[in-house]
Amino acid sequence: MPEPIVPAIRRRGLPLLAALLVAALGLALVATAGAKPLSKADRAFVDATVAAAMAEEGQPGVSISISGPRGDYSRTYGVGDLERRKPLRSSDHFRIGSMTKTFTATAILRQVDRGRLRLSDTLDQFVKGIPNGNLIIVRQLLAMQSGIFEYQADPEFQEIVGDDLLADFGPWDVVRILRRSQPYFAPGEQTLYVNSNYVLLGLILERVTGESAEAAITKEVIRPLGLHHTSFPTTPRLPNPFSRGYCGAPGALADCTYFTPGIVWTAGAMISTIDDLEKYSRLLGRGALLSPWLAAQRLQFSEVPYGLEGPATFGYGLGLIRFGDWLGHNGSVPGFSTEGFYEPRSGAVIAGMENLQTPTLSIFSRVFYRIANRLYPGSVD
Repeated sequence: MPEPIVPAIRRRGLPLLAALLVAALGLALVATAGAKPLSKADRAFVDATVAAAMAEEGQPGVSISISGPRGDYSRTYGVGDLERRKPLRSSDHFRIGSMTKTFTATAILRQVDRGRLRLSDTLDQFVKGIPNGNLIIVRQLLAMQSGIFEYQADPEFQEIVGDDLLADFGPWDVVRILRRSQPYFAPGEQTLYVNSNYVLLGLILERVTGESAEAAITKEVIRPLGLHHTSFPTTPRLPNPFSRGYCGAPGALADCTYFTPGIVWTAGAMISTIDDLEKYSRLLGRGALLSPWLAAQRLQFSEVPYGLEGPATFGYGLGLIRFGDWLGHNGSVPGFSTEGFYEPRSGAVIAGMENLQTPTLSIFSRVFYRIANRLYPGSVD
């Protein structure tokens, strides 16, 4: 599965929320001026696909934004706040999870383009004391080929963060865990999706730019791409308006809206809206902000087994997933799951968000896959 991200996180003392009745949830339709609309039949299919996923997983709300030659369609379903029964809105901010990795990778690659960093530079030039740090290179961190231990699998992390999502935890706590943990394999030996790679890339970015990773990503990626509703938070809060995020199972949902950004940092802490996510997914898939050479390097994928609906494998490049013909990434953090993918031949984009951290990343594994397969047959197989 492309997105292991934060393990199932327990939190004590959270109020349990009322059972979700998907059939009773409202929905809102957003029309895009001047765009060719998706056909009535295709819109009905999208609505039915989202409704089925919500019934299966119990998401309070889902946002979807689709564009391409088959037509455009943006819609929000359900609620963004269970307690107040507030409908989810397209303007609501939400956490994008590991789609953050694409921003981190782009910021790093821009330093390579400027000659400040090389893909062949070793980890221990920037962060000392990590096992195999003298052998691990920047390219391997980007491509999930470093062999570094997954810090989220560490019992200390699970104890600290599992008890309190607002715990004081940050990138140097990750480094402390990694320094005492054995690697999974020798650098370059295989490909394994591990969040630790992207926390270390955040520290490298800070060393190279002399700025905080949050400031560097804002300056290097968010602003140049005109993403006015996308941000890298430094506190647990989200900009207004925002959707609340939930964890747990229907009938026992807990509010997981707020957590310390340092828990996932440059591997998963960023915030956006569905409209910005759709715009960004197109720019990301087209190689925006990178030289042609580096954009091509980013598209060198290694195959990774995939165990859910769809292809038997997915490809991981330099902070980019290839799923069939689609390029992009997905994300999952407490309270939220996301996806944003671009199909180069058609120019189509499918972006989505659910305000529940579903075990199977339903917005990706069910909603995206089924819609992509319907609208652009053969593109995901």
